Amino acid sequence: MKSFFKTILDFLLNIGYIPTDTKELSIKKSSLIIVPLIIAPAAFIWGLIYIALGQVLSGFIPLSYTFISILNLIHLYYTKDIRPFFIIQLTLVLLLPFLLMWSLGGFASGSYVMIWAFYAPIIAMMYKTDSNVSKLFYLFISLIVISTIIDRWLVSLNLNVMPQIAIELFYLLNAVAGLGGIYYLLKYFIEENNKNASSNLKKEHDALLKTTKELEEVNKKLEKLARNDTLTGVSNRYHFNEALSQMTSYAKRTNTGVALLNIDLDSFKAVNDTCGHHIGDEVLKIVAHRIKDCLREEDVLSRIGGDEFAIVMYVNNNFEYIKEIAQRLIDEISKDYSCVEHDIPISASIGISLYPMHTNDIDILMTYADKAMYNIKKKTKNGYAIYTENL
Repeated sequence: MKSFFKTILDFLLNIGYIPTDTKELSIKKSSLIIVPLIIAPAAFIWGLIYIALGQVLSGFIPLSYTFISILNLIHLYYTKDIRPFFIIQLTLVLLLPFLLMWSLGGFASGSYVMIWAFYAPIIAMMYKTDSNVSKLFYLFISLIVISTIIDRWLVSLNLNVMPQIAIELFYLLNAVAGLGGIYYLLKYFIEENNKNASSNLKKEHDALLKTTKELEEVNKKLEKLARNDTLTGVSNRYHFNEALSQMTSYAKRTNTGVALLNIDLDSFKAVNDTCGHHIGDEVLKIVAHRIKDCLREEDVLSRIGGDEFAIVMYVNNNFEYIKEIAQRLIDEISKDYSCVEHDIPISASIGISLYPMHTNDIDILMTYADKAMYNIKKKTKNGYAIYTENL
């Protein structure tokens, strides 16, 4: 039974809803619809009681509100136009309680019904601007002043006075129902607004998390682009200089050594000229992969030029290991390339310099590796050379 009434209530509260409504507007519409749902049943009962007590005119006034509100809700259901609904409800709620009070004979017999008129500024407060709320409140006060002025005249006209017990009972019931309705209306409006605010806050929080995550991913990509070669995926010259600086500094503190291997591909220009640059790019990717397979995890491989690579690695004056790595690199790079259709031999010339054996200066260390590489390239190619003063 409870779920049945809740279903009916949810249906009634959403009869003015359209898909384009914002959540805030939807709350305002629902809060406005609550007004006749609160007042109309009470007005219907009140009207029947007034008629039963012989107050036909007084009974007709609340009954008219009930029937007009029903038509008002039906019109809203079919048109979804909240504006006429708002104007009609505002007018009825403000004027009918005063008309009812005047029909009952003024303040003495009907002042309690003014409670219902106070719904008008509350409705405006929820749905309109502050300036309209003030106008309605002042109009409410003005009607009270008018009622005070004509009160004696109304008392003199009222010949069918209700019993005092009925007046007191109506006072109690109207106070409980009217103030209770105002409380429920404001409570619903505030709670729905709080839910909407919490929902919006959660959406903003989720959107912020999503944006933060996207920015982190973009930042990672930018950092990778800044440190890595876009073609081969190995580190670029910027990262190479950074790694060389860090590794030589560490070697200085730990009294160890660093080897710098400068690798230049032989006959690579012939690949580009004969097979095209797209094949040349594939060759560079394969070379980078083959070199990486020969290295340790802590060694740093970088592409520092078109067909030029460099390796920085820690050594402990173990020249045999350096020679072994250099020869292994030459053997791997010299293997066949399936993407190169023409018979173009691809090999590598490697120049090696050592820190701090040859120099403590990084720039000079790179120059020495270049000299050793160019020396082997002039002589035999497809080989390696360790820098000596003779070069």
